[in-house]
Amino acid sequence: MELPVLSNTFMRLPVPHESGPLTDDGLLLPLAKKRNPHPQCYCWSQLPSDLLQLVFDRLGFADFQRAKSVCSSWQSVSRNSQPNNQIPWMIRFPKGNDPDHNYCLLFNPEEKYNMYKTPKLGNDFSKSFCVATYRSWLLMQPQYEYMHDHQFNLYILHLLTGERINLPAFKTYYGLTCPILWIDEKTEDHLVIGMAGEDYAVSFKKGDKSWRQIPTLSGIEECFSMVFKDHKLYCLNYAKLKIFDFSGDTPLRVFKTSVSGCLHQPSIGVVMRLPGEIPGKDRRVAHFKNNVVVNLAGDVLIAECHRPCFSNIWEFKIHKMLGNNEWERVVSLGDEAILLDLGITVLAKDLLGIKSNSIYFSTAYSFFEDQYDKNEIFIFNLDSNKVELPHRFVSSSYPRSRSRWFLPSFKRE
Repeated sequence: MELPVLSNTFMRLPVPHESGPLTDDGLLLPLAKKRNPHPQCYCWSQLPSDLLQLVFDRLGFADFQRAKSVCSSWQSVSRNSQPNNQIPWMIRFPKGNDPDHNYCLLFNPEEKYNMYKTPKLGNDFSKSFCVATYRSWLLMQPQYEYMHDHQFNLYILHLLTGERINLPAFKTYYGLTCPILWIDEKTEDHLVIGMAGEDYAVSFKKGDKSWRQIPTLSGIEECFSMVFKDHKLYCLNYAKLKIFDFSGDTPLRVFKTSVSGCLHQPSIGVVMRLPGEIPGKDRRVAHFKNNVVVNLAGDVLIAECHRPCFSNIWEFKIHKMLGNNEWERVVSLGDEAILLDLGITVLAKDLLGIKSNSIYFSTAYSFFEDQYDKNEIFIFNLDSNKVELPHRFVSSSYPRSRSRWFLPSFKRE
């Protein structure tokens, strides 16, 4: 099936098309529909496979999907290629619980004026919100008004194919906080980790029949940021950073260090109301959020985020771990960019669509103001120390609400 490319010029924005949803196999097909009026002159399908693979390995996600759809021989070569998946896309989720709008809109920064529409993702999708991503997979958690007795029915969903993996239900008052999703895109082995309370963590992996409490993760009370990379789990709270090794059958703690010397400790202050402001509406409070990040070299960073009271301006400080209880201030990321929602960095040098020495992040207002329905996404440039909007004229033209950055991928045949 073909994807409706929502192409437009800057002066004229399109209306979202309701037919021909985006699918993984048929993503971005305009090249495939072109016909060669003189087939005797050349035959693209007979290009050497090693030459094609060199080209495929240099393509971004969107161009790779176009190229593999040209002919069967190109698609065959694509199976052994590794496209460049380092450019973050923006995903915008539906607003409300209308079953006719249970799809997402995708924005590729490489294509400044285009947005794409996913296939419809099931009746449950508009009644859920995304709490974590891994490539094109989403970890979905039901909205509170659609739960019974605090029972959470989470599921994993592939954004492009609609494939769904249901997870066992479990009971907890706040749901899964600091959630982590990891999945092997070939075997579909998956791992979900999160805090089910303030003082204990749970996990579920393929083959388990129920959620398991992780005893070795005791002592990470009030954890507010976790990253899973290369089979290691990084857990951060206000006092400690702890690292656990998940490569074996049982997670083992391999490192612990203090972070109290480098992080700002927020205090509870008084929230004032501006004249004419309606109580409980649009109150701006000082916001602190610290995120653990693992860069390409495996170094541990902490991104300290601060938004002052009554301000829309975000401030960032980055600290790098040197050793046990030793941290240094980082003023530049060099050729890398931080994807804060994922807790990783990507190489941004010489890549169209992503800015080096920048932080890609999404933010939300307080829990009591429905944080899952009012968040926005931004880019913080460390060179200018300013927040940039990602083509607001595009994203604001569609009736969507929640948004976040993610790294797209596709399922191999």
